Amino acid sequence: MMKRSIIEYYSEHDGYKCGYCKKPNTNYNHGLWAHTMTVTDYQDLIDRGWRRSGKYCYKPVLDVICCPMYTIRCRALEFKTSKSQKKVLKRFNKFLIGQDELSSENKISSKSNEDMAVDDEGREQFVETTRAPQQGVITDIDLPFIEEEDDPKNKETVTTSADEPSTSKETKEGDKSTTQIDTVQENYTKVNQSKDAGPDPSKAPCKKAKHMRRERMLEKLKNKGVDINTLDSSNKNKEKEIEDFLNELPNEVKRKLEIKLVRTTPPSAEWLTTSKETHEVYVKYQTIIHGDKPEKCTESKFHDFLVNSPLLEEHSEMGPTCGYGSFHQQYWLDGKIIAVGVLDILPKCISSVYFFYDPAYKNLTLGTYGALREIAFTRHLHTICPNLKYYYMGFYIHSCRKMRYKGNFHPSDLLCPETYNWFPIKDCIAKLEITPYSRFDPDIDNVDKNFPNNNDINYIPVLSKGEVMQYKLYRRRVSKKNENIEEIQEYARLVGAKVAKSLILVR
Repeated sequence: MMKRSIIEYYSEHDGYKCGYCKKPNTNYNHGLWAHTMTVTDYQDLIDRGWRRSGKYCYKPVLDVICCPMYTIRCRALEFKTSKSQKKVLKRFNKFLIGQDELSSENKISSKSNEDMAVDDEGREQFVETTRAPQQGVITDIDLPFIEEEDDPKNKETVTTSADEPSTSKETKEGDKSTTQIDTVQENYTKVNQSKDAGPDPSKAPCKKAKHMRRERMLEKLKNKGVDINTLDSSNKNKEKEIEDFLNELPNEVKRKLEIKLVRTTPPSAEWLTTSKETHEVYVKYQTIIHGDKPEKCTESKFHDFLVNSPLLEEHSEMGPTCGYGSFHQQYWLDGKIIAVGVLDILPKCISSVYFFYDPAYKNLTLGTYGALREIAFTRHLHTICPNLKYYYMGFYIHSCRKMRYKGNFHPSDLLCPETYNWFPIKDCIAKLEITPYSRFDPDIDNVDKNFPNNNDINYIPVLSKGEVMQYKLYRRRVSKKNENIEEIQEYARLVGAKVAKSLILVR
């Protein structure tokens, strides 16, 4: 049976409270309810600025809302850990081997601003609709497709996937190591010429301890008759990758960390046996870290937002062994769950939905640690699935300082809200400093290449009374007075011509 996406489009234009600046009615979204969704269709939707919250998918109206939300992705294959992120990884490793205890009160105050932003302030907003989806929609059997035999266009094959043109160039960093003492010296010949401040230009510049140690080592080897020009120090001086930090633990550790990936939709046996414990961690996180009232964290609400998913389970020969779809990545410490990452594994990326943890381990900066683990997981899946190479972090909100931490994962790109092309975040920040809403594509002649034409809406699949037909046939079957063609045109513009011909629209 061919798997298809079945959705309802909600043309919602009423303003509601912003979860970031707290203004009462300045947030506007377009929405759709997904009864089912293929991972390919959802990949295409998030590449047009959509995002899911449970089974509800929404696209913010960026040029209207108070806090514009731009889709952000990290180029996981090129990812470089920052100094602050390295500290997080090392701190967690020290905790596992017993050298860094949670009882140290000074650890909270010593965190960097970046760390605090992730764990104490950076929070995804849950979005939901006031409209209830239609009941009784058929999602688990073959649906009859009604065609017009005299129109050959009706028999065209609907494309459900396409290769995305690469918008980023992978760069390979050259070998920065040196085997010459004189070359090391040259890195420090820059001095401040000011007479009022800085080092004395008449004296030799200060050297870092590691360079001084290297010089002493090379001098000893030279005195022993070793030709230091032939030494290969490239591996020693090679910059550590994220995997190097994660795997540098000794064989014996004081605390055992296990990371388990469990499928939530459809619910796996592993998920069912751990659902209660997972919910308990979620309640602690929401009530203690974010100050939510317990009635907002009920098990049913938890399932609506972070368990129930429209994504269909899919497997392929070129896909990951776990398959595509929705998962929880559980962090087990000495036999109990301390953190959970809610993930969607899609054809081109891992999309982070949410991350929560036990507040008792707040000092470990688990928000940052979890993101780094998910980037490493993306890099691992890439070795199996070459097309999967991005880590999507949801929305970047420059106008909300609490949500800027996502820009600290380098290199990252933002999605242009007008052409739907990707641009490095470093090139976008200057524009966002001037105005909250910005077009990132500098070429004014570039347009949305997936914009539907007037004829495209005729071939939108529509589900009506248990039958699937093209929209032009559906219009002839219903009264035109009862059919809002402007709404269909708006829907096609928002999801794009390609996806509009793939999603089955419930009417």
